[in-house]
Amino acid sequence: MDNRTLLIMTACVFAAIALLFAINLKTLVTGQPINQTYLKYNDIRGMAVGKNQLLYTLDFQQQNSVADFLNRAVRVVGVKPGKRQKPDIDQIVIYQFNGKPDIVLTPVAYVDGNLVFTAPAWVDQGYLMEISSGDLQKLLSQSYDS
Repeated sequence: MDNRTLLIMTACVFAAIALLFAINLKTLVTGQPINQTYLKYNDIRGMAVGKNQLLYTLDFQQQNSVADFLNRAVRVVGVKPGKRQKPDIDQIVIYQFNGKPDIVLTPVAYVDGNLVFTAPAWVDQGYLMEISSGDLQKLLSQSYDS
């Protein structure tokens, strides 16, 4: 290897290190955690679950539990058709303070008890899945009349 190639490779390594440092520094300066938090508890004014075109309001404890489940949601790409179950709710509406728009989550399916849903306010395209192993489904089923 000649000196010119060695200098170019060294410059590329330093540029990559600087880029990684800048990305991590941006995270520290903005104060946003690496893991995405979709809902802040102090921004939630209320929540409702839609079933058969009726909205059922959740109490404070239910709202906090739902927020916990939704904040742990992960992106999913595809779901095998054999594992899908039809959701028993139409939507979850999250009302926010300070003039922020309401967030509407649209259920797609249950997969092994985990709700797969769309949330255009959080993810433009694709799906999210909460990973509570059926706990959210049980909580939501207690919030409306059967």
